Amino acid sequence: MSRLGIDYGTTNTVVVCSDRGRYPVVPHAVETAVGTVASPVFPSLAVRDGATGQYFFAAEAERLLNRPDAARRYSVIRSLKRWIRSYTEGRLIGQELVASGFDPAVVLRAFAEALRASLARSGLFGQDEPLETVLTWPANANGAQRYLTRRCFREAGFVILDGLNEPTAAAIEFADRIASGNRAASRRMSTSVAVFDLGGGTFDVSLVSVQGPEFTVLESMGIEHLGGEDFDAVLAGLFAEALGIDLAALDPFQRSLLHLHACQQKESIASGHVRSLVFSPEDIGWQGPAVTVPVRRYYAGLTPLLEPALEKLEAVVRSRAARAAGIDERSLQAIYLVGGSSLLPLVPRLVAGRFPGVRLILSDKPFTATAMGAAIHATSTVRLHDILSRTFGVMRVADGGAREYFAPIFRAGTPLPRPAGSPLEYTAEYAPQHNIGHLRYLECAALDAGGHPTEGIRHWSDALFPYDPAIPPGAALTPEQIVTRDELLQTRVRESYCCDPDGVITARLTRCCDGHTSVYEIFKP
Repeated sequence: MSRLGIDYGTTNTVVVCSDRGRYPVVPHAVETAVGTVASPVFPSLAVRDGATGQYFFAAEAERLLNRPDAARRYSVIRSLKRWIRSYTEGRLIGQELVASGFDPAVVLRAFAEALRASLARSGLFGQDEPLETVLTWPANANGAQRYLTRRCFREAGFVILDGLNEPTAAAIEFADRIASGNRAASRRMSTSVAVFDLGGGTFDVSLVSVQGPEFTVLESMGIEHLGGEDFDAVLAGLFAEALGIDLAALDPFQRSLLHLHACQQKESIASGHVRSLVFSPEDIGWQGPAVTVPVRRYYAGLTPLLEPALEKLEAVVRSRAARAAGIDERSLQAIYLVGGSSLLPLVPRLVAGRFPGVRLILSDKPFTATAMGAAIHATSTVRLHDILSRTFGVMRVADGGAREYFAPIFRAGTPLPRPAGSPLEYTAEYAPQHNIGHLRYLECAALDAGGHPTEGIRHWSDALFPYDPAIPPGAALTPEQIVTRDELLQTRVRESYCCDPDGVITARLTRCCDGHTSVYEIFKP
């Protein structure tokens, strides 16, 4: 049985295997014009054949995009991970969402199956060998994203051991790098690191204290929509402007090709010697001469996008949790830059400018650091003390229904329970004023001074619970049936919430007069 760390990324997915204290990246066979080559990444790209409905993924999908009939035949999902977020606009278990004509759960499961098949072809694993896996996801990922990812990978044949926030996994890899894999040295380690994780579609920053095998996440923040894809969009817009093309005038397939070309040009900057970026409109079937965009102009367009990420980094380093741990800008040991987009020279330049006195470490393996940290966690004695990165709660009414307010149940920053410890629990009991309870759960990344959700808000599907004992169990309920019932003030209702070590939140609603109970699983925010 093999143990893996999988970084399911916006642009690429990376798998690292634990092999007797070593952590090699698992290669994927790619057919090219010069023969079969091994690639360290599995592109998170999906193509759907409009005629057959069949999905193709990764390198095979890239190959199909070069066919002459590609524009007519295929639909492109460039970043499956970001697109999957359409699934997360409200979820209580048992309900299905089909967005844009596609079922996200079907596509993600098929992607995971294609990844599983590619791993089998690597020759490192048997076709039916169990693959024990630690999955990673953005620290700022909402609960449904985490649940859907875990479920689909499990259904594809992976044995899921655990899930890790991506910057936490990168911190584990960072500590292993500092200790040079020496177990004795790692047990004596005492350091702190701010992981600045800028990937293809999301940004996260976490402040982690490392004391030997103890990894404690002190603070974590993120931006759901910031990464390489947004940088590609800026460059695609500059190319279109130089050509005098209205992006809206391009068909979806041409826009996808333009963004893919912008991505390739963006990645060429990492060498440090590129001063201009070039685009030929013939690459998308458009007539006209090639155009160039100076790198300095591109950087001017990116800087405003990166400013919120720098502000998050500052907020984490200067947070109350950091001060309580005795960490500030003078004592912070390092800022560790990971994620493919951190290779853009502008990124470390801006971070260094904001924190001139802190050691800046740019990973030499920005694409694999997260997966490697997950693989280390799968086989080591690392003990994690992680936190909820988002606040989970419910909308309630007051003053006889005249106003509503948000009631937090589990707040961001709350330490997650240890695997062998007691779960997080919260209970509320009250007398209802209506025949049916309409509970609207949501999660968010931040609250304003008045306690209102302000950032990264995700509404879950509503729960309808019969407060009135006269309503028979299993009856179909709708919001239109809700009426005020003052006589129910004598009927007590109990809400109990539990967050287990895996981060699964369970809501249990009980009518105290007769014990009628409904249970909902609402997943880790």
